[in-house]
Amino acid sequence: MTFIVSLAAALIAFALMPTADFVTLAKLLALALGITLLTPLWYPHVRGIRKGDVVTIEDEGSMLKIPSTRGVALTSGHMWGTVKVATEDGREFVCRIKSYAGTFSRARVVLEDREQMIEVR
Repeated sequence: MTFIVSLAAALIAFALMPTADFVTLAKLLALALGITLLTPLWYPHVRGIRKGDVVTIEDEGSMLKIPSTRGVALTSGHMWGTVKVATEDGREFVCRIKSYAGTFSRARVVLEDREQMIEVR
């Protein structure tokens, strides 16, 4: 999507320039490609975690090494903030955001306080 928007902006800018040549077009297309390649670096930080995103819940504070479980964010948030997360079995936890989703990975959250567990029925 970013490439299409960047490409369209480059072509519109090229069309509106009174004295544009193919070198200018090449530079505008290079700029569009550069913006596209940099998008994965900044976009997750702007987006954060939104309500409905699937996340991986980790429990770093426990002596028992509980395997990571999957959950769904019930609230939105950004890095090192907290979000409420529901697990597949209906439990809700308050978690701290550890990392955002990547191309091939889910966002990771860490249980903030096991005492804040809420049973949902």
